Amino acid sequence: MIVHLLTRLTITVLILLLSISTSANATPILFDFNTLTDGDTNAKVQAYMQGVLDLEFPGIKVTVTGAGAEKDYTGDRHVVGPVSNTNTVKSKTLGTSDKGVHHDGLDTFLVNKSPSDRISIEFSFPILSASFDYEIFPDGTCPKKSNTCKETTSNWPDFTFKADGVAHFRALGILPGDAGTYPNSPFSGPFNKERGPQLLGTSGDWSFPEGVTKLEFIDWPRMIGIDNLSVTPVSIPEPGSLLLFGAGLLALAARLRRVRDRSMS
Repeated sequence: MIVHLLTRLTITVLILLLSISTSANATPILFDFNTLTDGDTNAKVQAYMQGVLDLEFPGIKVTVTGAGAEKDYTGDRHVVGPVSNTNTVKSKTLGTSDKGVHHDGLDTFLVNKSPSDRISIEFSFPILSASFDYEIFPDGTCPKKSNTCKETTSNWPDFTFKADGVAHFRALGILPGDAGTYPNSPFSGPFNKERGPQLLGTSGDWSFPEGVTKLEFIDWPRMIGIDNLSVTPVSIPEPGSLLLFGAGLLALAARLRRVRDRSMS
């Protein structure tokens, strides 16, 4: 009798757990930062990200440090772009591209603000995946007409992405005068090759099966930018499922007490 009753209770609990595990499928959350304005502070960046989270996952909190909003930063005019028919150069940056596709007009992206060497974003709930656009801005490592810029230079611009303190990739700037679609910048003009190392790229999808809570976007020595940050939180049970599970546990405890009392009488 007791064994039969316990078996039935076990099946009931398994059904409750199954209902919770399938109650909600987490979907990616996109932060495009476009409602921020040029020059917005870290506090405004955090408020924007919290607002996006509250729409989909009101239980998740986010803490942002070291960030600011930009629209038209061009690495002191060293960022390269196409030469127009008027012999002027227009830089291509995160402000003029989304997921690697260029467009007209400017949108907003995040940069690390001095003296911070990184943008840190920490969530109160585990994240299973992340993707983003990024830019390594030139820092004047190589002069305008230099042909001897080496990657061993101590301050060669780069970008590192970390999740919970573990580095997942590092990218170096490239010399646009030697590689890349556009070799000219507003600084170099339409007839000289830009010599400041830089890079505009996309991260691809990074998965974290165990879940992470802290993302860091690290620069040395100048400045990096990120845009179109997409994160996927772990599945969060719906409130009704949590109530159902709690009620099931209470019922289980009550019935086990009755079984114990009968066996002792």
